[in-house]
Amino acid sequence: MKRIYIAINYFCTMKIPKFAIKFVLNIFPPLLFNRIVLKEISDDFMQMRVIIRRVLFNMNFHKTIFGGSIFSACDPYFPTMYYHIFANKNRKLIIWLKSAEIQYSRPANSSLELHFKITKEDVLIAEKTLDEIGKFEVWHTVEAVNRKGIVCAKAKMLVYLRDDKMKRKLGF
Repeated sequence: MKRIYIAINYFCTMKIPKFAIKFVLNIFPPLLFNRIVLKEISDDFMQMRVIIRRVLFNMNFHKTIFGGSIFSACDPYFPTMYYHIFANKNRKLIIWLKSAEIQYSRPANSSLELHFKITKEDVLIAEKTLDEIGKFEVWHTVEAVNRKGIVCAKAKMLVYLRDDKMKRKLGF
């Protein structure tokens, strides 16, 4: 039993290459069927560029992209970025998207681009707070921009980070 735990722990903390992350996210069915494609990942995982292609699978009656498809494109990227930023620092965290909200400003009648960005200050504040209390929450905003450069939707996401080693301090 101890060998299994060691093997699982090894694979959970190992650093995954960027091409593997990109491949897995791009074939993940909810993203694949909505034609949501991760195009770029920065070397430090501080930025990701995502494209939503307007195709038959994600068009509504008005020939624009479904709002749910746009919202789906916002879901996995910030937690993934934080996970890999801290994995590169040899720190294993529990990270998930706690809350999200979106405002649609224009119909998405062409493909959309979303640029996810985490600043160095965000990471430093997260590290400091995690060291002090063991958990951290931060809001991030991303815009869905069409081919003409017009913002079609703006989403806010609350990312939750918890240090697994700080369980005693959190009370559970």
